[in-house]
Amino acid sequence: MSSPRTLLALVLALTLGASSAWSASITIGASKDNSIFQDLAANSAGGAAGIFVGTTVTGSPRRGLIAFDVAGSVPAGATITSAQLTLNLALSRGASKQTVGLHRLLADWGEGTAGNSNLTVQNSGGGFAAGAGDATWNQRYFGSTAWSNPGAIGDFDPSASSSAAIESAGVNPTPYDWLSTPELVGDVQSWLDNPVASFGWILINANETPSGSARAFFSRLATVNAGGDPLDPSARPALTITYSIVPEPSTVVLSLLSGAVVFVVRRR
Repeated sequence: MSSPRTLLALVLALTLGASSAWSASITIGASKDNSIFQDLAANSAGGAAGIFVGTTVTGSPRRGLIAFDVAGSVPAGATITSAQLTLNLALSRGASKQTVGLHRLLADWGEGTAGNSNLTVQNSGGGFAAGAGDATWNQRYFGSTAWSNPGAIGDFDPSASSSAAIESAGVNPTPYDWLSTPELVGDVQSWLDNPVASFGWILINANETPSGSARAFFSRLATVNAGGDPLDPSARPALTITYSIVPEPSTVVLSLLSGAVVFVVRRR
């Protein structure tokens, strides 16, 4: 027969072992993405194949928007330990390296369907006529709700959470990573803990002054590459998240007490 002291020692040993954190990684696709265009303020690209960032040869900036459903993919109460965004470059202007920053958005916005009849990234850099609810340069929901200022100024964190140096690319997808930083991890953690404020990021060139610096990344809806061939789904936007979970002590103790009782009964 097992003594109470033996039972207590068993429960404590099992609790200490089982209460330690365990970790996991998951890669999720974007829940929505879009682009906004300074010189074509009533255009959008929520249904298009590209996410556009940088400045055109005529000197007009483009900015990309992207969001992920973190709370729908990561267990509540988890601690985010790492986060990395991967986008695949489809087209670019000029050969000079451009630094693109991810800035956490502070207001929600619409994806819409503008451009959904155009399969390729080419000839999409000016966007398409916005419909109700699309995000545009002036409005986060076209026809109803404006940004605080045009271009979403005032509705995103002015400090980039992560940045990536983007070269030029040919017709084949070229992946670029926005590596994990404390700020990027903090963004993802906040979206897990407070899903109603999960508005994603805006992608902005660190220097929007140089003309001819525009870049196009494949959107979540892209189906063909810049050459018109079928696009590998892995070339669409992806957010890789590593997280840890520490079981609730009360849950661990209750479950282990139950297991210990069964163990003792069987020993009898």
